[in-house]
Amino acid sequence: MPFPKQEERKKCWASKDAYWQCLADNNEDKAKCLQQRTEYEDSCIKQWVTYFDRRRDYLKFKEKMEKGEADEILEPPKTS
Repeated sequence: MPFPKQEERKKCWASKDAYWQCLADNNEDKAKCLQQRTEYEDSCIKQWVTYFDRRRDYLKFKEKMEKGEADEILEPPKTS
């Protein structure tokens, strides 16, 4: 798959931003942002959607950690 052109990248980033804003505006309720999610997935290549989704999860976790609101920090499994 060829690398997206500048206009395609702009459209992808704009749709990602719109989706993230919808989630923020709706207290993370994904059901209220289905239209934005569809446009986001249609505008971006699959690898970018995966990356952006993971990035958002990381940023939300980091924000909770900085505020001291994280439920727990996952530790690697202990080997016997």
